[in-house]
Amino acid sequence: MVAAVRERDAQRAIQFLRRRVKNLSQEALARMCGVAQSTITRAEAGKGLTDRRRAHEALQGLGAPLSDGHPRTSSDSMGALLPWGNGSLDQGRPAVAHQLQERLELQTVDHALVLLLEQQTQNLRLIDRKLGAHFLLAQSQAHVQQMHDLMNCTLPGTVRRVLARVLAEAASLTAWQALDSGQPATSWRYYETAKAAARESEDPAVLAYVSAEQIYVLMDSDRRREALAIITAINHGKTGSLPPLLRSWLWAAEAEVHAALGEKTRPRKALDRAFAILPSESHDPALPFLMLDQTHLLRWRGHCLARLGDTQAIDDLTASLNEIIPLGLGRTECGLRTDLALAFTTRGEHTLAREQAKSAAVLSERSGSLRQQARLKRYFGSRVLLEGQKVK
Repeated sequence: MVAAVRERDAQRAIQFLRRRVKNLSQEALARMCGVAQSTITRAEAGKGLTDRRRAHEALQGLGAPLSDGHPRTSSDSMGALLPWGNGSLDQGRPAVAHQLQERLELQTVDHALVLLLEQQTQNLRLIDRKLGAHFLLAQSQAHVQQMHDLMNCTLPGTVRRVLARVLAEAASLTAWQALDSGQPATSWRYYETAKAAARESEDPAVLAYVSAEQIYVLMDSDRRREALAIITAINHGKTGSLPPLLRSWLWAAEAEVHAALGEKTRPRKALDRAFAILPSESHDPALPFLMLDQTHLLRWRGHCLARLGDTQAIDDLTASLNEIIPLGLGRTECGLRTDLALAFTTRGEHTLAREQAKSAAVLSERSGSLRQQARLKRYFGSRVLLEGQKVK
């Protein structure tokens, strides 16, 4: 459009406006340009305009440069008729475009606001552990988007780095919920968001955690070798400055990948390191995203041993199950019972295996965990899920 009027191509300019502006009549366009309707009709048809003064006025009305060489301003009527203008005419007089001036707006974010956002993330995390991702994914996504928008309008400095850390934690939680809801591609994108925010936060512990947790997207997508490459790179890197609780978690995660690959020795070695590093105090305020203690590490070891077909898993899983049940952690209990069912199957105790699988199916249905349902179906077939629904 701009090129047409500057090149004084009235036909092309008028045709463009008539196509793009709804209900723009030749009569209205003539009033805007201050010429007769017949002038617009001839110009639109491609016929030469014999009156050069009228043609010049029509083109000026469409935004062509004035005779003195100065272009018309954005308040001229062409701006009002373009698709991004207001498209209105004011009772026969030339319309005037509304000028929208873009302004830089920075948010006032302080530590108190970041603390509130962090508390919101923790609340979502606790509810997720109790009820499952099925109830929270949309809410978590909105929470991440809100913080992402705030980040874009916050100046560099201490507060922005703290906000970036909170965003990394929230995005990682949302990624896990998406994975549990059967959305691996969405999960991967949120982990990428989490890693980018963690880098900006300059917190090595958060970066190591969100980077390592992303391997579960690869694991669930049958890309175990890639998952192993990532977790070993983290564990064999500069982890000495990381908190012991996190290092224990990282070694347990590596053990799980080795077990998924069917390796016999490496999972046990990695688990031994995880138990050796695990601190006696399992709660670290700096790591609210980690839920790891002796009970959970026993559960993790039982999971690895069950995958390896080692019936010793039953002892670990039974001990941890007795501790987990009173906590009401439905998804965690579901995973435990699935592993127990697998271990009982390996030992040939099919009745006990079926009972555990049914209980796991009930819990997976209740929490809406498509990830756990996929595990049950892979190990025991669709029938156990149907039986679990009947029990429910």
